[in-house]
Amino acid sequence: MSDGHTKNTAESGSFVGIQAEEVHNSTVYQVLPGDPPEVKYQVGLRYLNDGVPSRARDLITEAITRNYENAEVRFHWVLAMLSKRSYRDLTAEERAQLARLPDHLAKYSDSEWKRALQAVTDLLGPLDGSESNPSGALEKLKALPSQQRDAIVRHCDLVLTGGMKDHFWERIRREADRMRCHDDRVGRVWAYFHPRPAGPRARRPTPNVCTAGDHFRTALSTTSLALAIGYLGWLVLRQPTPLPVIAYLAALAAGCGTAKYGFEWHYRVHRRRAKDREHSGSFGPTENAGSRFANDVDRSFRYYSHKYAPKGVNTDFWLLSTRSARAARRNEIVELYRESRVPLGQVNWLIRYVIRQARKQWQDETLFEYRERYRTPLATKAWCLLCLALTAASMSIVVMAAFLAEPLPAVGAALLALVSTRIAAATWSLIMGERRRVAEEEWEYLRILEEREAEHSRWKGKLEATCPTENEMEAWLACDRALLIDEALRHYRLAWRDIIAHAIVQSPAKNSKRAHVPGGPWRYSMYDLHLFLITSDGVRELTRQLDFESASFHGHERGNFRFDAVSSLQVVKAGEYDYTIDLTLTNGPSRTIRVAEPEQSAELSTEGEAGLSEVSLDSAGFTHALHVLEGIAAEGKAWLERTDTRKVAIDADTTSLVPLT
Repeated sequence: MSDGHTKNTAESGSFVGIQAEEVHNSTVYQVLPGDPPEVKYQVGLRYLNDGVPSRARDLITEAITRNYENAEVRFHWVLAMLSKRSYRDLTAEERAQLARLPDHLAKYSDSEWKRALQAVTDLLGPLDGSESNPSGALEKLKALPSQQRDAIVRHCDLVLTGGMKDHFWERIRREADRMRCHDDRVGRVWAYFHPRPAGPRARRPTPNVCTAGDHFRTALSTTSLALAIGYLGWLVLRQPTPLPVIAYLAALAAGCGTAKYGFEWHYRVHRRRAKDREHSGSFGPTENAGSRFANDVDRSFRYYSHKYAPKGVNTDFWLLSTRSARAARRNEIVELYRESRVPLGQVNWLIRYVIRQARKQWQDETLFEYRERYRTPLATKAWCLLCLALTAASMSIVVMAAFLAEPLPAVGAALLALVSTRIAAATWSLIMGERRRVAEEEWEYLRILEEREAEHSRWKGKLEATCPTENEMEAWLACDRALLIDEALRHYRLAWRDIIAHAIVQSPAKNSKRAHVPGGPWRYSMYDLHLFLITSDGVRELTRQLDFESASFHGHERGNFRFDAVSSLQVVKAGEYDYTIDLTLTNGPSRTIRVAEPEQSAELSTEGEAGLSEVSLDSAGFTHALHVLEGIAAEGKAWLERTDTRKVAIDADTTSLVPLT
């Protein structure tokens, strides 16, 4: 810089990366070809209020050409024509259209909109070289209702420069200071940049692993067992004696009891072991270690595990005692979302939820409730062992009695029964166990999914209720720009009558988040704002970084240079939204300002977004800033002299006015 300055803490003027981006689902800017002109006007008005005047001009003009016209429509058409543009930015055709405003005024009946349109027409008079009295125009502006007056002041910001603006700048500054954090800006802006939460998912039950071969072995072994037991019974009943008959009946009853209680014992033991394996996960190297998404989930789990640690409990103890359970949930989330190219920001809601659930279960001592659920009761074990002993004793008596009747057939039947029992017990345990497991896991899956759907709806509803509107985002940004200008005016001890023109180059800062609604401009969590105040003596420059989420400025970079100090201005357009401005000075280093839009990620790309870059540039006021800088570089002070005489006349006519309050 040519004069004393403070270096910016974050290198301004360049753009490196984006932390996160989001495209909101919204139809606020949707216009269909068959929509009536009043719909096009309403959408155009929305664009105007949200800081995109170029789209507003197109839509409102289209509505007018289709015979939808009155004083209100024409008033907003004029504001769209002038918003974020100075009078010298207008083309000859546009100036001619504005010059015909008095002809349109004659057609409208008296209303507050007609009076507002008349005030704007009178304000434009001195700018086009007519003999209109700016004092009278400002008096009319002061007399308007606040809705129309504030709209004129806001959208004609670059037209009402010099002495005209002096009379209501203090009010603009106070309003900007008051409205900058209005409606809980700091507590709500985060929701605008927050990624859409990914849909809720839960781990589906593992399919039944039983095969046709398992069913065949079960049928074969069960049939063999039935035949063997039946044959032994037939041998016993051929020479019926009380003890063998009673033993045979007891063996049948005890065998059924053994099967019932044995299956329950076996199932519970195996299910508990399976759950233990499921909850034995760990953080760090896994089969997903090479996955960036898995590593991101790891970091997120560590962060939220500390953030949501129970109050009044040693954090290390909490982390250690819940490590395996949290790792199991981490592995589940990686498994559920890693193949969907879902950014981490979209699943953080689920990570927070499962950790809060783990904390609640840990406090309630239900974190490992499955261990109690699948613990085998002592009564079940006792009944199983009793029935097994009774079965063994009874079958011994039966086999002995059958052996006495037919030795060899009895031995063969006993061996067949023993082998068949072993095979049937294993296959029946598998088949019945799988059926029960699938049913339990299906119920658990539906329960977990329902809980996560409820949390997803709650979080999504909170985001929607918290997220600012486009109009609020633009209004807050306008307040920031006004306060930046006020800071520069105060520092350089300038009044608006000293300002011939001004421009702000608004570019995304490093590592900022961005988001937009379809059809709307990209908005950023951090901006680099470059302000240029053009005076008759030279250019005053101020660069600051705006943290839009916290509504605070950071870093300073100030400079002054004369018009004859500008050696050259080079503008390089590398893409639809990629401009680099190099302002070279003869007595100092060159200024390099880059307004660049990184490529949109494939996950969030949207079709039908043609013109998005144009909308974003228009919202940033880039065209006017470029026009001012190119004029200075090309013509120097001569560029100012074309309007300097007009400015002096306006200032002289407005010095007696009382400032707007």
